[in-house]
Amino acid sequence: MSEEHVQEQWKKQLVKCIRCGTCRSVCPVFKEENSENTTARGKVQLLEGVVEGNVKLTPILQERFNKCLLCKACVKGCPSGVRTDLLFLSARQANARKNSLPLVKRVAFKGLTFRKLFDTGLRFGSVMQNVFMKKSADGRGNQARFNIPGSGLDLRRIIPPLADKPLRDRIPEKITGENAKGKAVFFTGCMLNYIYPEAGEAVVNILRKNGWDVTVPSDQACCGTPAFTSGDQDTGRKLAADNVRVLSGDYDLVITACASCGAALKNEYGEIIQDEDTRRKWEKISAKVMDISEFVEKFGDPGLFGPLPLKITYHDACHLVRGMDVSKQPRQVFAAVPKLDFRDMKDADVCCGAGGTFSMVYYDLSRRINDHKLDNAADTGADYLVTGCSACRMHITDGLSQRGSNMKVMHTAELIDMAYKSGENQKKGGK
Repeated sequence: MSEEHVQEQWKKQLVKCIRCGTCRSVCPVFKEENSENTTARGKVQLLEGVVEGNVKLTPILQERFNKCLLCKACVKGCPSGVRTDLLFLSARQANARKNSLPLVKRVAFKGLTFRKLFDTGLRFGSVMQNVFMKKSADGRGNQARFNIPGSGLDLRRIIPPLADKPLRDRIPEKITGENAKGKAVFFTGCMLNYIYPEAGEAVVNILRKNGWDVTVPSDQACCGTPAFTSGDQDTGRKLAADNVRVLSGDYDLVITACASCGAALKNEYGEIIQDEDTRRKWEKISAKVMDISEFVEKFGDPGLFGPLPLKITYHDACHLVRGMDVSKQPRQVFAAVPKLDFRDMKDADVCCGAGGTFSMVYYDLSRRINDHKLDNAADTGADYLVTGCSACRMHITDGLSQRGSNMKVMHTAELIDMAYKSGENQKKGGK
């Protein structure tokens, strides 16, 4: 796509902005920094300057567009319907084309396109991680032993370890039974596969508990979100095509349990796929994409739930609530679990500050944004914070560790799986 065509696309969105500043009231970055440059309105004005020839695509401008969580709050709140998310992704692509991406990102994104090499690298990293990482004092994760160039890991930051055995090694590629109610293909994403495999196993348990056949393709690739949201749409497009090919089987549903993967498969691939044949196949897949909480709300049998005497609150991941319109479904499921004490927190749908690589580049800022989330969670008196996004889970867990909180974090699928297991125990006469 030529630069002139890109700018023509920008103009269609730029002209809608009425400068009302509503985006200022919902932007987590602006609330912390109080700088017009961080708002959607400020970025719109910068792009107008580019179109008019008064502003150049410089590394400084590139950094300003990168300082955005892509939480989509400004999109939802815009009274004029400006698709700021698409506008800023296009701006990132234009900046990346003009100024290139950092070497670390270019190497990492190139690595994503070699699936087996990427897989081997993470398995090797699992074996070698103790050389570079040490257990955190509270045992919640690992911390870097020293500054690792290009890693973006602040020495204070606590991250989960890579799993000894990836999810896709723990479960068969196909799990079938008699009189199946349907056929689901599970897109695990990278974080459930390599970091939180127990949550992925919970997803499979839920599908099987409700009588569905499950396929977990071994050749699925990264969803591509890290690449195309950074401006590398060529890599994002290739990964999207790979996944469209893998998911184009005879399946009734495409199940996801990662907010970013789900939003990419359901909606965002439509913005980057150019090949017509791939697009037609993707459109069929898109209609089948469903988050695991949606699945349970629509197809699950609440009569199978047993009592869970836990106090929980819930964080709405941005790409679930605004990327897939999933918000009421997990709450409806929670309401169906006996003895579960669900306490909604204030601003549950406000970004936690993770934002993909945002929290790596702007760690202190992301921590300040996260502090509001943790304060609101603590105010509920809950013992557990539940979320459907592994990246949010990682960032929130880090924040809880930083402040010495005892609150625990779990994936929505793990909670639902616990409720089903409680029901099984109850049926057997157990406690």
